[in-house]
Amino acid sequence: MRTGDWPAEPESRIAATFKEVWLAVVWLAGAYAKIRAELLLPGVLLEERLEAALDLLPRGVDVRWGEWLHGGRFVTIGVICCPNRHGTHPCPIRCPAR
Repeated sequence: MRTGDWPAEPESRIAATFKEVWLAVVWLAGAYAKIRAELLLPGVLLEERLEAALDLLPRGVDVRWGEWLHGGRFVTIGVICCPNRHGTHPCPIRCPAR
């Protein structure tokens, strides 16, 4: 699935929403920490990924990480921008105007 199609998913698939980029990056770090012990190849530099996310998200670029876990499992962790510049789907959660 393209990240631009994620806003077409039901609201129940959304783990969290953020108005501030730094909060989304904190969430990414926490989600990664939950799977870190199960990583098949634990050599990924989390700090570099978080720095990239801090750069990309304010520019409307989705961040999505995929990792292989022990036992042949695969996990995806992502923050999808909404509205999304790569898709035409409306945001599944309507946020009040600022």
